[in-house]
Amino acid sequence: MKELFLRINEAIKQREDTVLVTVTESSGSTPRAAGARMLVDKSGRINGTIGGGAVEFRAEKIAKEVLKAQRSRAETFILAPNDVVDLGMICGGNVVLFFQYLSWQNASVQAICEEVIQHFNRNQQCWLITEINAERENGFGVYSVETGLIGNIPAKLKEEKFKAGLSEVKVDERIYSVEALLQLGKVYVFGGGHVAQALVPVLKTVEFYCVVLDDREQFLTEAVFPDADQRMVIDLSNIDASIQITEADYAIVMTRGHQFDFLIAKQLLETPAHYIGVMGSKQKIAVQVKKLKESGFSMEEIERINMPIGLKIKSETPAELAISVAGELIQKRAEIPKG
Repeated sequence: MKELFLRINEAIKQREDTVLVTVTESSGSTPRAAGARMLVDKSGRINGTIGGGAVEFRAEKIAKEVLKAQRSRAETFILAPNDVVDLGMICGGNVVLFFQYLSWQNASVQAICEEVIQHFNRNQQCWLITEINAERENGFGVYSVETGLIGNIPAKLKEEKFKAGLSEVKVDERIYSVEALLQLGKVYVFGGGHVAQALVPVLKTVEFYCVVLDDREQFLTEAVFPDADQRMVIDLSNIDASIQITEADYAIVMTRGHQFDFLIAKQLLETPAHYIGVMGSKQKIAVQVKKLKESGFSMEEIERINMPIGLKIKSETPAELAISVAGELIQKRAEIPKG
């Protein structure tokens, strides 16, 4: 999502108008759920996707029409054969797309983009607000607790309860799509070895905020972890002195030795972390369980830890392990209620 707003900003600097295409409603067996987005300029799609296929092909054409008309609009697609406005698809279902016209000359568009990018950089939640039933120029803006409303959005919207996921809000007969843009929660990766180096770039492509921690400064350089959001040298025996793990966070333990893994796992069980995972062989895991029991933890508490970490796909190399772990984190993130 951050990349999408970076591309909008780039287009503004190049004096190019764009159209932000968003799935605002979907039902049945549709390619993408509500909230999926793509960005289109005069050459076609330049970032994101709403599922490919006939819907995306037609949406690109409509987006180019919106660029010419310089006016936002909504379109409904029926994804079933033999309907009047169908696309000849067999998957079944309906999808509503909103085509938000973004003029490079509109100063508020650039302000909105820059604000969104800053919130991604700080891992702070913000909500994109789009008026979806306007007859002329529609409202478009962003809201955050830190900065309030930015854009041509009524102040009354601040009275609404902003929540996770996508929702619709009605203010003075105007309907607004309100979407939380960030999936909050940091991924704390303990250990800067080969698997961590393969894992962090994968996690960044699926929009996790990554913090790499080690007690060896040489493993925490920009050259080793160019994609990490943060790199922290810490005392592995006292992680509370450096970080505060919340119920939204993920903790991944893959240090250089089982003794360090044990030290960290013991501390992580005292936190409300959403996910804890420890890498290791069956033998190493058995040792970890035994030592945690001896430290006074019950099996119920120990079972909070996913070990061995990752989906069971017979992964062996660092690259394969990275895919396995990323897959498990995607699964755990998807289980979080959106309401």
